[in-house]
Amino acid sequence: MKSKKLSYNKILVLFSIVVVSVLMTGCNGQPIISIFSANPSTIYQGESSTLTWDVSKADTVTITPIGTVASSGSTSVSPVVTTTYTLIATNSAGSVTATTTVTVSSAAAVTYNGNGNTAGTVPVDPSSPYQSGATVTVLGNTGDLTRINDGGTSYRFTGWNTKADGSGADQAEGSTFTMGASNVTLYAQWTPYALRDTGPAGGYIFYDKNSYSDGWRYLEAAPSDQSTSAKWGCHWTFIFGADGTAVGTGEQNTIDIEAGCTTAGTAADICANLSLGGYSDWFLPSKDELNLMYTNLKLFGVGGFAVTATGFVYWSSSGGRASNAWFQNFNNGAQNANSKDWTARVRAVRAF
Repeated sequence: MKSKKLSYNKILVLFSIVVVSVLMTGCNGQPIISIFSANPSTIYQGESSTLTWDVSKADTVTITPIGTVASSGSTSVSPVVTTTYTLIATNSAGSVTATTTVTVSSAAAVTYNGNGNTAGTVPVDPSSPYQSGATVTVLGNTGDLTRINDGGTSYRFTGWNTKADGSGADQAEGSTFTMGASNVTLYAQWTPYALRDTGPAGGYIFYDKNSYSDGWRYLEAAPSDQSTSAKWGCHWTFIFGADGTAVGTGEQNTIDIEAGCTTAGTAADICANLSLGGYSDWFLPSKDELNLMYTNLKLFGVGGFAVTATGFVYWSSSGGRASNAWFQNFNNGAQNANSKDWTARVRAVRAF
């Protein structure tokens, strides 16, 4: 009797082992989905999200509504409405599923594009994205976008447009429009500089040599005087090299004056140390450059040049003599040489 009971117990143990073995085989036999995610999980219309998955022990893997995919990988999706993606992993032991959802926000974004800018940064609208029907206020050129020497031409910023080529809707700084259901990109608009335009530093364009060479094409004058009574400086001192009179020589004249005359506050020194409009490359114009300021700005009523009973003469950087340097009368346009110890007005210029 004892022997029969022992045999029964052995059979029971063996049966239990078989049942546990079968159960373990069934659980471990199904596919395993380690990862199935969307990043980002929320997008705006026109944007994309990346689905990433990793599956093991599967004979086939499908993602609805994409189709059959590899066991692991990633893919970019751009749904136009909120979409739930279902991953199904299948083998002979069965199928397992997982889901992830990409939510498409009903709000739409307003972004700005520099459209060929060579420096500066595009504005970022802190109120974007907008719900459909919201009022959008167009930002200005807050990041000081510039487009200098693009194929030999420099351009000034004129506003924004919904098309890069300007064929869309113009959007001026401070104007408003009603947001629709789609994203909006506003492209910077550019036009080539012309005489009397406002230059990159906020001055006035008074010369265009029609081609880019030696690092510049245009000259702009500061928007106001830097001094009303500065001396040319270093009277009876010959400044070697500061004798250029032609257009394009003012910058080197100024460098030579600074090297040969250490007196602070001279006409050239004021210009050489000027920081204005985000630029510090100003100089005292040469005799011919000063005359172009008179003919292309002053005679057109641009630039705010002083014409008073006591102050209408401006210094040039052309001073090839020990005692005298060239100046220009902005009342009648006459150019003459006068003592370097005399006082006159100063208007800085820069090349770009």
